[in-house]
Amino acid sequence: MSSYLGGGGGDAVMREGLEIPTHDYIANTWTGANLTETVFKRGGSSGTVVATLTMTYDGSGNVLTQTLTYP
Repeated sequence: MSSYLGGGGGDAVMREGLEIPTHDYIANTWTGANLTETVFKRGGSSGTVVATLTMTYDGSGNVLTQTLTYP
């Protein structure tokens, strides 16, 4: 499932926590009922990846980890 979100501007100011740079497109990947990856892009669906959020789950479907990476 992919979503297009309007907006734009400069990069987010980096702070402690999961800061995601300015983006205008989000692509989600699901494994069964679990959201396992969200890719944030600037420039629409074929734009530049600005961050990727990866989630892992335990056997009961509870979130174990959330890892934000930048290209």
